[in-house]
Amino acid sequence: MRKIILILLVLVSATTSSLADVLYTVEEKALYDKVSEINLMQDDEQKVKEWAKFTSAGNYVIINKKKCSATVYDKYGNEIKSFEVGIGREKSDDFNDTLGLMGKSKNTTPAGEYALILNIFNKLAYGDLTLSLGAKANKVKNAKKVVALHKVPKFRQEERIKKFYDGDLANNRMSHGCINFIEEDFKELKKFIHEGLKVYVLPEEADNELLLTKNDKNGFELTQTKY
Repeated sequence: MRKIILILLVLVSATTSSLADVLYTVEEKALYDKVSEINLMQDDEQKVKEWAKFTSAGNYVIINKKKCSATVYDKYGNEIKSFEVGIGREKSDDFNDTLGLMGKSKNTTPAGEYALILNIFNKLAYGDLTLSLGAKANKVKNAKKVVALHKVPKFRQEERIKKFYDGDLANNRMSHGCINFIEEDFKELKKFIHEGLKVYVLPEEADNELLLTKNDKNGFELTQTKY
């Protein structure tokens, strides 16, 4: 009897294991099918919305450099709030190198997928919060200089604030790469954000696009193809 019970336990264990393998394969196939579907899309903003709908548990932000806008969406792709922003003065999707550590300095707002890091950097100039895109936004990945979302710094307010909402988006090319908000808009933005919230910066160069590629965590993320 004991031998029969042991055989039955082995069979049950093997069956459970096989079912788990089948379920994992089905889930994996669904993921790869979605990745392929999204990568075939022509519009980067639509790629972001479809990917976020598939993976996101909450809000996310899309930065559109052509429109100089930052828009908060819910996980279903519904717009919650949109703001006019100031962006890097250099038209490029390349990674930021304001300090010129890799040669010519690059005052760029780089395209790609980022997870917000909430921190305080120079409170006197930037206030009680800056929203960093992390080291991956830099050309030199270990550089201390980071691209961030923040209110217009105190020492630039006279120069920059008058350029917002003036009808000429060329004036919004104002920063070393950071995404600038006027103070009241930044206060409103903070209602919707949290540590790790995804921010997607759309490419602006015609020969560049976002594609889902494997990351170092064995998952997928939207990365730009040019840089």
